[in-house]
Amino acid sequence: MSFKNGVSSRLLLVTIFMGGILFTANVTAGVHYLDEWGIYELDLEDGTVTPVFTGPDELTTIRLDPTSELFAVSMKTGGTGYEHTELYTVGIDGADLTRLTDNEYWDLYPSWSPDGEEIGFLSFRDQTLDIWVTDADGENQRLLYDSGGHDADLHWVGDVIAFTRDSQIWVMNSDGTDARRLTDPPRAGEWGETVLPFGDYDPRVSPDGSQIVFERLVDDSTIHGNYDLFLINIGESSETRLTDSGWTQGLVSWSNDGQKLVYTVSAVGLEGRYDLFLIEPDGSGMEDVTSEIFPPGFMANSAIFSMNDSSIYFIGNWWDWKIFDSVLTCSFTSPQIDLGDTVTISGSLGPLVESVFVQVTVTRPDGSDDIHDVVTDEGNYVLDIKPDQHGVWEAQASWEGDSGHSESTSEVTEIIVREETEPEEPESEADGISGFYLEAILLGLIVYYLKQAFS
Repeated sequence: MSFKNGVSSRLLLVTIFMGGILFTANVTAGVHYLDEWGIYELDLEDGTVTPVFTGPDELTTIRLDPTSELFAVSMKTGGTGYEHTELYTVGIDGADLTRLTDNEYWDLYPSWSPDGEEIGFLSFRDQTLDIWVTDADGENQRLLYDSGGHDADLHWVGDVIAFTRDSQIWVMNSDGTDARRLTDPPRAGEWGETVLPFGDYDPRVSPDGSQIVFERLVDDSTIHGNYDLFLINIGESSETRLTDSGWTQGLVSWSNDGQKLVYTVSAVGLEGRYDLFLIEPDGSGMEDVTSEIFPPGFMANSAIFSMNDSSIYFIGNWWDWKIFDSVLTCSFTSPQIDLGDTVTISGSLGPLVESVFVQVTVTRPDGSDDIHDVVTDEGNYVLDIKPDQHGVWEAQASWEGDSGHSESTSEVTEIIVREETEPEEPESEADGISGFYLEAILLGLIVYYLKQAFS
């Protein structure tokens, strides 16, 4: 499977054997850019995406500890080679980043022990990738299992550790004993036209430890490889096929109640996707949850459920990222007002960048300026002012930009502030034709005398 930047066994083996595959896209508005890599939370109820931890360094795997307080994560630090990938923990609030390994080996794919006291992981410290264990603070690192070949895709639940070996799914006890093969896929280990051999990859053990879900390369008609999802009961040989789409998909994770699976679709044919999907363990209810949320060029992988299953944590990557142009608007709510009245200045900043300071410069008719700092809310800002001079007032907004967006300045907007006018005298209530008071009196006299003359 062509997940980029080391996010699964496919890239793990691709890096060893073949090298990576590139995918590019133009980034548009949506999830706002903070940095190239990050851990994000997706609310499954309302679709909002919240950044938890962001930075410039490549992230590959995240796993949540049993207390739901810490992520274990593998991150590339200090260089671009695979040997720079080390293990870290970070709080679910994005704080307290702690480095666990510090060496010249490839350390990746962390998985918590059931009690949260240990972390299993993969390490390339010898001639092959092997399964290691460390205390949760990074101390007491030791080899747990070495098959003699590459062992990958580690997942630890209860007393069961599942992993990939020889393009097949294997399980063993949590102490590294009794390793046994579960699957024997057609053409396992045979190279075709894609970036990995045919076989099964990325096993994930169900919360109750009874089942394993995984993906299988079923077709090599595209360079990405077509993978479908399968389910197998531990201790049995019968398999259940969950999907038959042939998409490039995998990296499945179970919900904590065992009722849902989340996975990544990274390609449909030759089209790059990197969206998150949900499906039920019987293969029903497949749902695309992110294609309408994520902008092109924002890629999601390594998704896991939160403790209460109401949200999903995932690794997000802005692929081929660059500094984006920003657009800032500014306008008065009225073209003219009277001196002493209040007027509102409002505008927006796009693409969406949450809670940033925008400076609004207000210029009086005499040329003096006031500078106001306002904070955006969902990309919008509002400022109320009460002009103290009559004449033409001007306003202009500016933003200094950030690491992902250019600085931006709005056009100048104007408003006319009129002088306070004298109140008008009320019109006379005298009888007669309005505006012709004397003429009305003369007309009345003429009518009176005419009546007298003919009476």
